[in-house]
Amino acid sequence: MPSKRRPALRANSGHFATFGMTSFFRMWNFEMNGQRFRRLQEQYSDPLLTALTVMLAILLFVVGPLQAAGVVTAHDFGIAFGLVLVAAVFIVSGSGVALAAILVAVALIILATVLRLTRPSAVDIYLDAAAWLIAGLTLSIVVARAVFAPGQVTFHRVIGAVLLYLNIGLIFAALFCFVALRLPNAITGIGTLQDNLAVAGNLIYFSFVTLTSVGYGDIVPLHPFARGLANVEAIIGQLYPATLLARLVTLELEARRGR
Repeated sequence: MPSKRRPALRANSGHFATFGMTSFFRMWNFEMNGQRFRRLQEQYSDPLLTALTVMLAILLFVVGPLQAAGVVTAHDFGIAFGLVLVAAVFIVSGSGVALAAILVAVALIILATVLRLTRPSAVDIYLDAAAWLIAGLTLSIVVARAVFAPGQVTFHRVIGAVLLYLNIGLIFAALFCFVALRLPNAITGIGTLQDNLAVAGNLIYFSFVTLTSVGYGDIVPLHPFARGLANVEAIIGQLYPATLLARLVTLELEARRGR
């Protein structure tokens, strides 16, 4: 009987040894991939803040007005920005939740585009506004954590703070869109709220005019909800550059002098 059990014991021992070696190599590969990703984060996290800032500024202030005027079509640039945004959010944050939120926003924009081509309706505007709101909030959280993280304040982090400021305007543009959809005539001067690029351009324009407290008076919030949002955005627009952004610039200059 003992002699019959030895082959089975040897076979089981070999199986466990093979399983142990496989598990070891899997853990080693996972650790190596984690180290590569951390090196990738350290190398590209800060420069990506600058790249996103430049691309978002071009999208909002150059491509957007040209598209609203019918001069150009911004689909190619929008797709490129979406791809860079997905990669940048994952690299900068390393969070699967943030990546999933950005992918949901991209999916909503794709769905809105398909519906716009087949059956245009107010649903397209809701989907676009929801997508920009999700993308703006997610990107703001990711950028804020990167900008205000412990460590040396670099030039890229200061530019990232500017990106956060632009995102605030984008978030409020989406919120103004929801208010205008639910409450007709809540904001005068934006035109009939329909699925066209001019309305989106007017909402972005009104949001940034409010954020910077310019107030030309061509677009005016009338409903209390719209006025409340405008007040909150104007307060943030005044306090953010005067406190957080100015502090980051001071820290970056001090770090540059200390080199």
